[in-house]
Amino acid sequence: MSRVTAFLMGLGACLLLAACNSGPSSSGSSSSRPDGAAALERRVEHIEGLLARRVMAAAALEELMSALPDRVWLTDIVYDSGKVQAKGSALSNTLLADYISRLGESPSLANVALRSSAAKLVRGRERQEFALEATVRETRSAPAAADIPPAAQLKDLEKALPARQDSAEILRELQRLALDSGLRMTKFTPGAEVAGEFTRERPVTIEVSGEPTELSRYLKGLANLASLWVVDKFSFKAVSGEDPRSHVRASITAKTYLVR
Repeated sequence: MSRVTAFLMGLGACLLLAACNSGPSSSGSSSSRPDGAAALERRVEHIEGLLARRVMAAAALEELMSALPDRVWLTDIVYDSGKVQAKGSALSNTLLADYISRLGESPSLANVALRSSAAKLVRGRERQEFALEATVRETRSAPAAADIPPAAQLKDLEKALPARQDSAEILRELQRLALDSGLRMTKFTPGAEVAGEFTRERPVTIEVSGEPTELSRYLKGLANLASLWVVDKFSFKAVSGEDPRSHVRASITAKTYLVR
């Protein structure tokens, strides 16, 4: 083999190796999305998640109450970030078993578990005091059609986000909802506005008193307001745990979300 031939063969091998190494990397492939499009999709997913969560607290209380058999009542409920714990009384374990079975068929609750049932003598009559827990299912709407661009989806989703709301507007809105629901608002504590990655949020804590059905009506009304509200926590306690018709005192911590 001549020196020229060997040199040309070596040069060809080097060029071939360089071509292989300079191929497109996975991070720069044509399948990856531009940063702007990816951020747009994340924003859409964020608002969709908020919309899915807005009904969870109302659904939890509605299911817990609507499944109650006669002679079974609730005395305490604590809802926190998609999990709910409840305490109550039943006149027999058979009635309590019926209640647990009904909750197990709920479309909104999962992992329903009875934690305790203890007999207690009240005014010469035995009853069962119980505690249970469950998780609340998140229900998302059907995905948008594939031919709808993220920008159009976002424009539609942001209709639920007001541009701004001051404390006076929030107080007026929540007070009106309490009155319409039959509740008495006893405390209103607005928090400072916080800027998140995709939205601004304004936390509020309120305390109300009234009947359990009125509280259920209030939570459903809050979920259906034109502005977007999400209940992070709520709790109620019966004024009298021995009276199935007792009023309750409730605390609700919620956030309204604004366009950033």
